[in-house]
Amino acid sequence: MGVYQRGERWMVYFWENGKRHDRSFGKEETGHAKAMAFDEAIKNKKETQENIVQPVAAPAEYAPSYMPMQVVQQQPQPQPVRYGITLVELADKFVDHLKASGSSNRHVQSVATHFKNQFLPVLGNKFVDSMSYANDIIPFIRHYQETKNNSGKALSRVTINRYTDYLNAMFNFGITMGLTSVNPVKGRKKTKERPREVQITLSDVKKIMAHADTHVAWAIEVCFNLGLRPGVSELFAIKYSQINWEKGTIKVYATKTKTYRTLPITPEFLKKLKEKQKESKQGYVIEYHGKPVERMNKAYQAAVQRAGITVPTRMYDLRHLYATTMLTNGADLAAVSKLMGHSTITMTADTYYQYMVGEKERAVSLLPSLG
Repeated sequence: MGVYQRGERWMVYFWENGKRHDRSFGKEETGHAKAMAFDEAIKNKKETQENIVQPVAAPAEYAPSYMPMQVVQQQPQPQPVRYGITLVELADKFVDHLKASGSSNRHVQSVATHFKNQFLPVLGNKFVDSMSYANDIIPFIRHYQETKNNSGKALSRVTINRYTDYLNAMFNFGITMGLTSVNPVKGRKKTKERPREVQITLSDVKKIMAHADTHVAWAIEVCFNLGLRPGVSELFAIKYSQINWEKGTIKVYATKTKTYRTLPITPEFLKKLKEKQKESKQGYVIEYHGKPVERMNKAYQAAVQRAGITVPTRMYDLRHLYATTMLTNGADLAAVSKLMGHSTITMTADTYYQYMVGEKERAVSLLPSLG
């Protein structure tokens, strides 16, 4: 900062908020006195961290014919706040992380599609560190509690929980990588999901198979006999090369738990697999016109309607029937847990223990008499 002349005018240059400013104070001695007074005030501001806001009396040695500058304290001006990366930027990095971590293409595509179609339109592309549970996640959940699906029904708790689980994983990734400092989902109390009640019976399954297309009926039979998760994660991914014909087993990789499990196959069904292998074109157990299958929901539901089955059902119910049928007939809970590919026996017990007929009665019968 300092006083200088530009032509006949007295000027002062000074720095404020990182930028140079030049101010004119007029001509001759009066202009010079004003410039000197202002320059002195600027120097005082630098020393005392005070801001100049209005003129004050000039020092006695300067001409008295002007209104001098007064130095008063002013509240510091708020600086613009930068909140780090945006929601879109974080989502892009999270999707790249999933790819690099070996997640299946189906899962990566599901996360990316949900973000584009379900998350961003509701949340908006905000700075992640400016988001909160109260201001962003609660309205997000309430929005989907009031949203109808294609059939006109409200979205299920399972669907809404899955949406918030995806967001929770993404925000936790941001914190772990040092990209963000908050997880807006953290305050959520996860809605308890009502256990799905499987209402179809083995008799119903046989009716559905009788009214299904050939490849659909075969998929139903494979799903029930092996207890596989329907879809590309397990059922539609298995190949005949995974079968050990001598031992009568099949080795299945579960993309959900990232683990392998070996499943015994009954001699009767093993024989059917051997016969079906002759029809395979690409080595997949489930094929349609010589090509692997990716989905079968519509074809399955069409068979359900033709069979006259009125209770709600989906292909996943076949996996439940696999477990409940074995437990009802006295199978060991731990063995069924391993066959299902559950991470813990607790998960199996919480879901299926009710189907273990007579186990609670047998446990009570072991109590000694106090008489």
